[in-house]
Amino acid sequence: MFEKTELLPPDPILGLSKIFREDPRENKIDLGVGVFRTQAGITPIMAAVKEAQQIVVNSETTKAYTPADGAPGFADNILKLLLGEDSVAYREGYCSAVQTPGGCGALRLAGEMLARSEIGGLTVGSPTWANHIPLLSAAGISIHTIPYYDTAKSEINFDAFIEGVRKLGPKDVLLLHGCCHNPTGADLSEDQINQLIEIALERGFLPFIDTAYHGFAKGLEKDAWIVRQMVERLPEVLVSYSCSKNFGLYRERTGALIFKGKTAERTKALHSQAISIARGIYSMPPAHGGAIVNEILSSTELTAMWKQELEAMRSLVVDNRNQLVSVARSTSLGNRLDFIGDQHGMFSLLPISNETVEKLRVEQAVYAVGGGRINVCGVNESNINRLVDVLAAVIV
Repeated sequence: MFEKTELLPPDPILGLSKIFREDPRENKIDLGVGVFRTQAGITPIMAAVKEAQQIVVNSETTKAYTPADGAPGFADNILKLLLGEDSVAYREGYCSAVQTPGGCGALRLAGEMLARSEIGGLTVGSPTWANHIPLLSAAGISIHTIPYYDTAKSEINFDAFIEGVRKLGPKDVLLLHGCCHNPTGADLSEDQINQLIEIALERGFLPFIDTAYHGFAKGLEKDAWIVRQMVERLPEVLVSYSCSKNFGLYRERTGALIFKGKTAERTKALHSQAISIARGIYSMPPAHGGAIVNEILSSTELTAMWKQELEAMRSLVVDNRNQLVSVARSTSLGNRLDFIGDQHGMFSLLPISNETVEKLRVEQAVYAVGGGRINVCGVNESNINRLVDVLAAVIV
């Protein structure tokens, strides 16, 4: 049966983490792993999550299946958090959500729904998160790329991006990053988003917003702006949502797929299709993470605690970015890393080649992902000076 089964190479990111763990060098620096970490290198359990989890465990009376659309209350609370309780689309039933196994589950579920709709193709700006294309193309969707970021200039190439967007039509889907663009950290401005909305109204394509870092760029309210504007102004929108980063629920695999239809009846139809497709993939999502999120967002006290913790996490990421810029300015790099201070979230893209990435790993024990993506959470007081010195030797 499996005689012709071939051994596949490790995942480029997960495999890198394994190599890092096995590296005996004491001065090694991990800029590859895609999780939040403190200055001590810890990915903490949030206090609000700990408290909510204990409440869930203490009040649990059964291990029977969770409903097909997720833990009770989860979907509605995520909608209110992301769209706002005053959202007309939310209040009038134009939006719905189903819980999924993480943001990856939401992306794959959306891919299957889009495949059933016989779309012309899905377009995404390049570069994008490494797993976007495998997740979505596995559903049988044709993936097309258009320029998004100019690595040499370390800035968005908006002219090229918008030129590609203007070619999309009613059968096309445009995948966008909600905030904290991965891998570049370079987010569209409100003016640029408004331009996208006007083109979407004119051309009729469907925006699909991947929201994996809500709260990590400018805060919960400002980070929701692109989703709220598109949901209120466009007839149809898809949103994938992850609770991995902002709730720290990486291993609980907690996410949501959100859809806004032209009518409340169309939204109900989309919801039913999502449940049907999920039934054929994973049946229903794991309950634990959704129950924790619901417990937090249903409690005024826990919500306040969670928001305070999330803001502290966001501030630490901002501080790391600013420290990198500051230390770089004191070296031969000068203002070469200034762009890092203007970007958002955990990731930035260094202007270095894959060959240089490999050289940094082998010769300097500095681990970055292919393409030059770094996680600024890997920067701390004990390694920042050495890191900048190493970068100064390879960035011109």
